[in-house]
Amino acid sequence: MRGPDRNRGPLRPAPGRRVACLATALAIAAATFAGCAGGGATPLPSATATTASLSPSPLSTAQATATIPAAPTPSPAGAGLFTPAGSMDAVRANATLLGDGHVLAVGGHDDSGDAVASAQLFNPGSGAYTASTAAMADARFDPAVAELQDGRVLVAGGEGSTRAPLASAELFDPKAGTFSATGALNTARSGAAAFRLPDGRVLVIGGRDAAGEALASAEIFDPKSAKFSSTGSMTAARDGFGAALLQNGRVLVAGGCCNVANPYVTAELYDPGTGVFTATGPMGVGRMFPALAVLADGRVLVAGGNSSAVYEKPLASAETYDPKTGAFTATGSMSEPRDGLDAIRLAAGKVLIVGGGLDAVAELFDPATGVFTPTGKMATYRAAQITVTLLQDGRVYVAGGGSGADARSAEIYQP
Repeated sequence: MRGPDRNRGPLRPAPGRRVACLATALAIAAATFAGCAGGGATPLPSATATTASLSPSPLSTAQATATIPAAPTPSPAGAGLFTPAGSMDAVRANATLLGDGHVLAVGGHDDSGDAVASAQLFNPGSGAYTASTAAMADARFDPAVAELQDGRVLVAGGEGSTRAPLASAELFDPKAGTFSATGALNTARSGAAAFRLPDGRVLVIGGRDAAGEALASAEIFDPKSAKFSSTGSMTAARDGFGAALLQNGRVLVAGGCCNVANPYVTAELYDPGTGVFTATGPMGVGRMFPALAVLADGRVLVAGGNSSAVYEKPLASAETYDPKTGAFTATGSMSEPRDGLDAIRLAAGKVLIVGGGLDAVAELFDPATGVFTPTGKMATYRAAQITVTLLQDGRVYVAGGGSGADARSAEIYQP
């Protein structure tokens, strides 16, 4: 869910999040019918499309000792088609588009489910992956990730090697190809969302604490001081929510749960100027793990997700949020229910919907008509731990979300 403007949030629901909350959800369901689950936010793609002519990445000078998957043979797909894009060396759920056009994937987990500290780059021009000996100080799965204005990448929190949330944070320097420690979060959290605000600071919101409980708290990272500080808390503790950075600089947070049997219908806005969250909305239906994408006219598409915090009840419905009125309005429905999906706005304005459905077919949402239509079929069925990144040439990099070896695979969609 990644565009050239590189205002980022973490990736969507991962199986690890649901596994982590399964015992809690079952216990709560038996006692009070409350639920618990994890989620994140969809980043905001830019409509800019430029040529992806990439120079070698700094990381290419430090090859890893691990085997690097062979690069796929470039074979441009026709419009609406997906083509394989090789495989990463781990299951990675965070992808960030760097200023030079490469895609950075940090952390994740190995085939045994253990968090990894490594990083890997994908070159869209050559289709090659580059591993590096430059690793993070802490192994992380499901961290909050955001690119700073100077091109460095903040990686904060996530689940560590003991499966417990982390408070530590570090910065990746694309020029040096290295990670360095920075100030720690005030609260250890995983499954949080991170967004770079217009003034260059980074907002980190929600997620889960060490007890597996949803968090209402939020923090601000200041690149100048390299420290986190507390900011206003959300009106509700949220995990499994959706979030998006609006064109007016505010952050929309919608849905999620916990402490109730059903996902929240409520939504709220964070104002960077005051540091306060205020209620907006609500949505027409409660959603966990919804996919959000900011449209060219400033509205926000909210699609799919799960209508239950305890059971699998995926949704086909969608709605749009209008920041001018603070209201959600129902729009056309997807061709099938989707939970664990992702969404990204393409350069031409339509929104690509991938993953979480009954099969591998993707869909396009047309903001002008409010209608979803099927588009190409992915080579791999993907749900949950899926990430989409808008490349500089307008194509879309799709990774993760599969099972077994397919969880490390990737493919590229040609609009």
